[in-house]
Amino acid sequence: MRTPIGTAEAMLTSVIERRLEGVLDTFSPADDAYVFVEGPRWTTHGGDRIKAGWEAYFQAPIRIHGFRWVEGPFCWESDTLAQVAGVIDYEIEGDGKKGRLRMRMTWLVRQEDGDWRIVHEHGSQPLADPYGAGDWWPEGENPL
Repeated sequence: MRTPIGTAEAMLTSVIERRLEGVLDTFSPADDAYVFVEGPRWTTHGGDRIKAGWEAYFQAPIRIHGFRWVEGPFCWESDTLAQVAGVIDYEIEGDGKKGRLRMRMTWLVRQEDGDWRIVHEHGSQPLADPYGAGDWWPEGENPL
């Protein structure tokens, strides 16, 4: 059986290897599955729609060639739910250009049919200045 981190990494590896069935095996087919996509849309809700989204992704002229954890992965786990989170650098290609995409990633995985399956995925990046007021840490005091 996959671990929660193993589930997230199996999904990423399947994306890199262009194995749709491998990706779909890591996601829940349940109606309550809910994904925040990194693309131009906000969300995808429901296993059927998530499946259709991945089918479309594999037809698009975009690729992930590799990934590397920059922070994490961090995992919090109970008997039936777990969260995997961290910062990942992706080696990407889109519109004929290659580059690096750094994302904050979170996966919520749930025990289903004896294995961990993704029920929520969230990829994001920081906004430059979301409140129009700069950073809230006093200058020189940011402990991060």
